[in-house]
Amino acid sequence: MAVNLYPHNQIAYRNALRLMEQSGRAAVIHPTGTGKSFIAFKLAEEHPGEKMIWLAPSEYIFHSQREEKRQHCPALPFSPIQS
Repeated sequence: MAVNLYPHNQIAYRNALRLMEQSGRAAVIHPTGTGKSFIAFKLAEEHPGEKMIWLAPSEYIFHSQREEKRQHCPALPFSPIQS
């Protein structure tokens, strides 16, 4: 199943890719609940051989994001390392 982004997230995704090509880093700053996690899921989907570090401000958010990934992007690998 492919990750489908809403139009505002497609724009943010393209801009993030451009910034990562230019400087090696990017940040997506959008309000809560607007799909930032799905932008990261799309990045993981399109770069399957790359390693990613997923940071979350709390265990609750980490677990809810992991559940979103399981529901919407089950084919994406996910090997969490928690402290």
